[in-house]
Amino acid sequence: MKDIVISPKVIRRELWILLGCFVFAVLFDLFAIIKYDRPLTELVATIGYELTIMVVVYLILALVRILVFLILRLLKR
Repeated sequence: MKDIVISPKVIRRELWILLGCFVFAVLFDLFAIIKYDRPLTELVATIGYELTIMVVVYLILALVRILVFLILRLLKR
């Protein structure tokens, strides 16, 4: 059986994408805090929601990236 090797470049790219998803989730939560005039301490108190939003956004992006990859692969044939 052949080993699967993930290059450091791919790991770094995925970590940057994950960081971008986290920043999006925090900004989304910050917008809601400002809009509904809540205390800024809720930014820390709702870290679980931010992490959940981050994972959902990352999975949606992964799905879109897989679909684009498959479509481009089909068009090459």
